[in-house]
This record gives sequence, structure tokens and C-alpha cells, in this order.
Amino acid sequence: MKELLIKTVIVSLMSTAPISANPDVTSVTASATAAQLNSLMTQGVMDTADVANYTLEENVNAQDISEDEKLAAQGEADTLVPQDELPAQQEIQQQPSEPAAAAPASNVIETYNTVLPASIALNLKYDKYLPAYDYVLLSKGSVNIREAPTTSSKVVRTAGYFEKVNVTEAVTGEFLSKYNSGKWYKVFWYQNGTIRSGYMFSSLVEKRGFQFDKMASSLENLRTQISSGKMGYVNNYKNRNGLPPLYKGSTSDKYGTLRDQSAPAYASLGNKSELIYFDDGKLLRIVGEQDSYYKVESLERPGSYFVSKKYVYTKNAPSSLGQVIVVDRKNQNEAVFEWTGSSWHMISYTFATTGAQDKYRFETPLGYFMAIERKSKFLYLDDITKEIAGYAPYAVRFSGGAYVHGVPVDYIKKNG
Repeated sequence: MKELLIKTVIVSLMSTAPISANPDVTSVTASATAAQLNSLMTQGVMDTADVANYTLEENVNAQDISEDEKLAAQGEADTLVPQDELPAQQEIQQQPSEPAAAAPASNVIETYNTVLPASIALNLKYDKYLPAYDYVLLSKGSVNIREAPTTSSKVVRTAGYFEKVNVTEAVTGEFLSKYNSGKWYKVFWYQNGTIRSGYMFSSLVEKRGFQFDKMASSLENLRTQISSGKMGYVNNYKNRNGLPPLYKGSTSDKYGTLRDQSAPAYASLGNKSELIYFDDGKLLRIVGEQDSYYKVESLERPGSYFVSKKYVYTKNAPSSLGQVIVVDRKNQNEAVFEWTGSSWHMISYTFATTGAQDKYRFETPLGYFMAIERKSKFLYLDDITKEIAGYAPYAVRFSGGAYVHGVPVDYIKKNG
């Protein structure tokens, strides 16, 4: 699947209760973990209700917490210019300039002016720290912002690692042979309450933005699919309904979907050696039944498959839409939309971290998922020690141990 085309779409039903009221969700088998829970209750960090309601998960932080913290810090610093305060191109205030070395004439290559599609109304329920729709990300380190698109011009500001800076256009400037490019970005930011502007060399940053057209397309596809038939979703959290068989001796299928906490899906019940995995929480359209199997269709992949009924939950699967979270894994941002019965409203949008593929972390899975359960917070474990390492607030679980959540908080150890 292509990241630019398929995003994570998480369905939230405003009037539907969470599925995971089952007591085994919160069962803790390690005695050391139970002791830690008792310790946290003693300290007043948690109470008895917390222990009963908060699931233990693997470490959601790993190396990502620094990124989460930088997202929060940037929002509080308020250097990004909110979308509703963006000036017209000709109104962006230029930096006060001193005589600078002659620069090549700048020619506009591309203008960035992302807007919401006409099919989506803006109705924000959260309006603090709003970013612009188009920005650049500093993913390689600090970068100088210059008065003109040339290395000989004055440095008017230095942007830090992982910072995001508003961008309005790409221009032709000084050619740098090291990068075989002469492309620069015109950027702007808040400085003492005033909008200032400058130029950043394009090869040192990543152009990103909110792909609202593709989000709108995903929303309409979801609405069409749900209105066209019975829905269900994969229910195999912590493999409670059985660990699927291996795919040709491997723990991931040909699409890279992991066996763990998934459901095996067969194109034909006559050949079970050929299978793929559907992630926990993945939405499926049920088009038929055969013995102990549902015949299902994926919302993002062509073809029909047979999945054992024990893996498919239908009781609170969506028959209509309330709220939908759309996560853009490539651009690392997300937006929340609400269906009013006649139109879509965007009620919030923000940056997001979307994981990584390594020993202890996983990327946000792609596809359409159910918002399975909501929590005010959940605890997570350290990757190495498997002890409770901290918590993440405001969490919505949508697949296995994957959550949409607030900025994680690591507990600080005291006295050993």
C-alpha cells in the first residue's frame, strides 16, 4: 500500500460503548508489575479504579518521546503562525535588511496554499496552538534561515532540530553543487508577535502539509462502505482468540502485516496455505457466511476473504458514522472529522508522531480501524526491564496495543 494514498482512518461512534470491558484486558501476570501498581497507588499516582481500568502496554515512548515533547514545546512556544492568521503573500513582512551580497534573482517554482475541500466545513472544537496547513520539518538538525535565497545573505534566524516552520513557496536561488540543487523555501514565523520571513535551503528540510483532499477521499470511501452493508472488525487483542498460523513460515505476510494480534484471512477455504493477516481493529465489510467463517471485504484492498467468526466482532461495529480520526503517516499529522448527517466538519487538526519500524517500535498501521476503547490514560512498560515506565493520557486504542494518545509521561525514579 502507498502511504500517500492510504492513511490510518479510525472510526469513533459517539453513542457506542467501548468493546473492551472484558476483565482479562487488565489482567497482570507478573508479580513485580503487581507490586509496582501497589506502589503507584501508595504514592497517589493511581487509585483502585485506575488499576481496574488501565491496560499495561509495551513502551510507547522508546525514542519517540523526544519528538512528542518537541511537539508540545513548539505548541507552547507559539512560533508557528495559525492557519486563520496567515497573511496574504504580499503582506508577509520582510526582515529588516542590511546591504547583502548580490543574490541570484528568485523565481517562484511552486506556491503552497492548502485549503479545506468545499465538502468539509471548518468547525474547530479545539483552537489552541493551530499550525498552518503547509510547513517544513527540520529532521536533520538546525538550519539557518536567511534574508535571501543565497548562502552569502544574512542569517535572520536559526531553526532547531525537529522544528516545523510555515512555508509559502519554493523558489530558485543559489545553486549548491554539494546537493545538486538551487531550490529554496520561503518560510515565515512569529517573532515578538510579528510575522517575519526568510529562506531555507530545501535539501536541509522536508516539505510537509495536511493532505485534506486525500483525507476527504478516505472519509467518503469509508462512508460509502459502511452504508453499503454489514460491518465488523477484527477482535484479537493480545491474541485472546488465538495466534494465527504462520505465513509460509514467516510472522508477517506478503504485505508486511504482522501475525501477532491479527486474524488469518483466506482467499479460498480450499487452500489455507495462502493467507494474509488483518490487523486487530481493522474494519471489514461482511458480504456472506460459510460455516464458521465470514466472507469479508477489506475497505482498502480489492478482493474477498474468509475469516473465522471467532476473530470478527460485529456487536458494536459501525452502521453509521459519528467522528473519524484520519492519520497521515507520511506527513505525520492528523485531523478529526465529524459527520453531521449531511456534511463533514473538521473539528481539530494537529501534528502527530507515527512510530518507526525497529526492534521495540512499530509504525502506525495503515487502513481503516475501529476506535475500540477509550481511556483517560494507560500505563506502558519499559522495553528492557518490563517495569512500568510511565503513562500516556487521553488514549484511544484502535489496533492491538496501538493508541492515539497525548504526550507520554515517563515516571522519574527516586531512591533507586
